[in-house]
Amino acid sequence: MLQPLHTHRALRLPADKLTVMMRCWQSVLGVLIVLLLCNPARAQQADATDVDAPVPQQAQATPCVGLVLGGGGARGAAHIGVLQVMERERIPVCQIAGTSMGAIVGGLYASGYTTDELQRLIETLDWADLFVDDAPRIDRPMRRKDADFRYLLNLELGLRDGKVVMPGGLVQGQKLLLLLRRLTLSSWDVDDFSKLPIPFRAVAADIGSGQRVVLQQGDLALAIRSSMSVPGAFAPLRVDGHLLVDGGMVDNVPIDVVRDMGAGQLIVVDVGSPLHPEAALTNPVAIMDQMIGALMMEKTQRQLATLGSNDVLIRPELGDLSAAQFDRGKEAIAAGVAAAEAALPQLRQHAVDEARYAAFRQQQHRPAFDPGLVSFLDVLPVNSSAASARVQRTLQAEVGRPLEVDRLQQELGVAYSANRFQQLDYRLVERDGERGLQIVATERPWSVFGKFGFQLNDNFAGRNSYMISSELTVADINHWGAEWLTVLHAGHISGLYTEFHQPVGDGRFYLQPSLQAEAETLPLWASDQQIAEYRIKRRSLGMSMGYSPRPTFAISTGIVRGRDSSDELVGSPLDFNRDKQDFAAVVVNATWDSLDSINFPTRGWRFNADYEMYRQQLGADVEGDVLRLSGDWAHAWGRYHLLLGAQLSSALDDDHFFRAQSFLGGFLNLSGYDEHALFGNQAALLKAVVYRRTGDTTRLFSLPLYLGASLETGNVWLTRAAVDADNLVLAGSLFAGVDTPLGPMFLAYGYNDNGQASWYLTFGSLLRPMGR
Repeated sequence: MLQPLHTHRALRLPADKLTVMMRCWQSVLGVLIVLLLCNPARAQQADATDVDAPVPQQAQATPCVGLVLGGGGARGAAHIGVLQVMERERIPVCQIAGTSMGAIVGGLYASGYTTDELQRLIETLDWADLFVDDAPRIDRPMRRKDADFRYLLNLELGLRDGKVVMPGGLVQGQKLLLLLRRLTLSSWDVDDFSKLPIPFRAVAADIGSGQRVVLQQGDLALAIRSSMSVPGAFAPLRVDGHLLVDGGMVDNVPIDVVRDMGAGQLIVVDVGSPLHPEAALTNPVAIMDQMIGALMMEKTQRQLATLGSNDVLIRPELGDLSAAQFDRGKEAIAAGVAAAEAALPQLRQHAVDEARYAAFRQQQHRPAFDPGLVSFLDVLPVNSSAASARVQRTLQAEVGRPLEVDRLQQELGVAYSANRFQQLDYRLVERDGERGLQIVATERPWSVFGKFGFQLNDNFAGRNSYMISSELTVADINHWGAEWLTVLHAGHISGLYTEFHQPVGDGRFYLQPSLQAEAETLPLWASDQQIAEYRIKRRSLGMSMGYSPRPTFAISTGIVRGRDSSDELVGSPLDFNRDKQDFAAVVVNATWDSLDSINFPTRGWRFNADYEMYRQQLGADVEGDVLRLSGDWAHAWGRYHLLLGAQLSSALDDDHFFRAQSFLGGFLNLSGYDEHALFGNQAALLKAVVYRRTGDTTRLFSLPLYLGASLETGNVWLTRAAVDADNLVLAGSLFAGVDTPLGPMFLAYGYNDNGQASWYLTFGSLLRPMGR
């Protein structure tokens, strides 16, 4: 049996050695006590902290919590309100994990943004623009602007391996990714999310396997963007071999992720949408949404069941605020504040004093960021050398200049609008001590794609017409980026038009051979009465060359040769040459276009000039010069818009042949008349259109309704000598227009001072060119 130390003679030691041993035991016991009392979450925090960053002893000793931010789309703005209360109450956060909108708020907060900055971001973002991939129309190439006048749906179908392929989402998320890239630039060199000012994880789902993917390293902007790739709405992203979509489908409230990060105490914010009442389940879409919501809710309940007595669950009362109503961010933030204040007794258990909280938050500020000069530019290899060269050419001017994010993203938008990329991203990289840009260009998975369109005209008096259009484009045919476009029509215009667009040099020049074979049913009028109807046939071959130094301007010249002919369907013969007419002409065109839209424009202007020189020396039957001018200007004052337009067409020497004719009549082209009711060698039109957007203009997803009126004057004449201001026709209209997914649709009533009146139901736009 062991005896007490002071009676055990064999263990008696000299005083100096005993003193040394006692001190050693004291040190060991001290270490054991520290290990026993140390918070495991704090130990995890220490492991996740950048070893190069000094942390004050006071901040190291601060107890803190793990924060779980759930997904919920626009409802997730409530997270900001909860964070605002937590900051006010001095509740420190050691770890954050988020899903979907929770990943956006959590990722930005973890990288050092304040709650005030996040609130300003949510409330000032143009959400409607964010969910449109294309750059503003003013920055799109002139070739794409001209395509607007073909009135096609903004839905593209691809062709790959002989099969029709649809895009992975209604939106590719181009602008959303660039926004996240801008917001996370201060963390550009952080690969491990544990080394952010606050350790962070984003949760996504592998759509191929259905498994949860916890993103804890790599590219922060891509991680956040992947976590909110709502299936069907946003295209999925491929990251590290996984095809990722919104994490809400597998883990909408990632409690276990924060626990795995080492958090001992949690604050959980659940902003998931409630299930629909049974009375609302009246269609397949609602039932499918209910099924998905029920599955997500079941998984969320299993996670919430793991919470302990010291954990805090906050569920903001968001009422009818849906996941898509990003315009109601202010309401969501206020709901978050209210929910957090209702939980104050529980939250304050985790509060620390002001000095300790200030020291703790000091280490979580967003680091200062100075991008410096761009020393080099790398475009990651893409399949098409033409596409790679196009991007390199657009962005090469950035080298040697300080990085300006606004300018860079505008240039990326211009390159993206060439319609060749699924995604166009950039990253800051460092090489040999210099900082540069790496452009990541993800090409579309198909180079053959098509679009469709539909037009309808009905005057409610027995006269109607329709046209169905389809467009097929084969892109990047050769090393220089050639494109082959074919447009097919069926209806009152039927036939095809095809062209081969070949960029030359740096892409600002081009060559373009073309072929047209079309037929159009054309009613012809005289003295306000329809007296005949013809089927006009057009056949032509053309070759043009053009130059477009900037997206708003283009000039071209070319030669066209073909034949016009007509067949009388009903009515009396008219006094113009209806026989076959061979024609050949040199055509010069200049176009300036800075309009933001042709449907319901709010700003900008467009000017177009054509000069056509028909010559018998080129082997044709007709001769004469024709000048056509048109101009439109738009401006908006809040909800109110004004569009001013002018059009002029003149056969300069009164030469009388079919190609010299111009047509007026129809909605906004001397309203009250039927379409193409007036024709002549000389034509002029002036119009002013006023329209007002009605309803809630802040809503993200809606069908804008416009109410408007027009005042028009003009006429057609057979000769220049007959042109007389005294016989100008005065016309006007009242209309309602809806910007539908099929394009703008108008219901209008028109009247003119010749006593002609007509109702119109038509697809098209407010920019309606003079017929020819």
